[in-house]
Amino acid sequence: MSCYACDCPATTDEHVPPLCLFPERRDSPGGRDLRRNLITVPSCEAHNTRKSLDDVYFLWVLSTNLPANATGAAQVQTKLARAHRRRPALGSGMLMGAKDVTVLDSVTGKQYDAMEVALDGPRFQRVLDLVVLGLHRHHFHERWLGGLRVHADFVAFPDVSDADAVRVGLFAAAEKLFASEPKHGDNPDVFWYKAFDALPAARLFRLCFYGACTATAILQPVER
Repeated sequence: MSCYACDCPATTDEHVPPLCLFPERRDSPGGRDLRRNLITVPSCEAHNTRKSLDDVYFLWVLSTNLPANATGAAQVQTKLARAHRRRPALGSGMLMGAKDVTVLDSVTGKQYDAMEVALDGPRFQRVLDLVVLGLHRHHFHERWLGGLRVHADFVAFPDVSDADAVRVGLFAAAEKLFASEPKHGDNPDVFWYKAFDALPAARLFRLCFYGACTATAILQPVER
């Protein structure tokens, strides 16, 4: 059996999304079990344990993001607080160059006081892409070999012209497209997804982390 993300033999199972996103019972609001029936897929070592630091970075980005719910906030106060005490460089690196900003909710018009930090875009995108590849293996029972683009609604690009307009437009289109599709995932306060099979044109996924951190994935077959 091959890995969900490459041709290497699978020697282990990878959680999709990464296990670190799901709090242990001691860290979960109300002590709930949020590790029930987690999704796993066959994986090689490179696409599982060797990317553990990238997974923790991914957790930092998601749980500290403004839309994250109480479960995400609890991860910051518990798991990530412990991680910072063990490895202060990780948290310090995340906050390097941080500045106070006022954020405008493009949907409700409400303003929030927040902190803007630089995103390691390639690192974040690498984990997000692997999550989608894992979901495809789980949901459609095959490895995806075509093109892949994943757009996160909760990441802003202040230096890119019209980036916010494109992000808001894609969010609205995805909400409409996936409105009637069922949610999958037994721990929706942490993660759920929807899938839409539009082959031969494309396959699409809608992902949601910590209640409101959403992303849309477009998987297009390679033209032959």
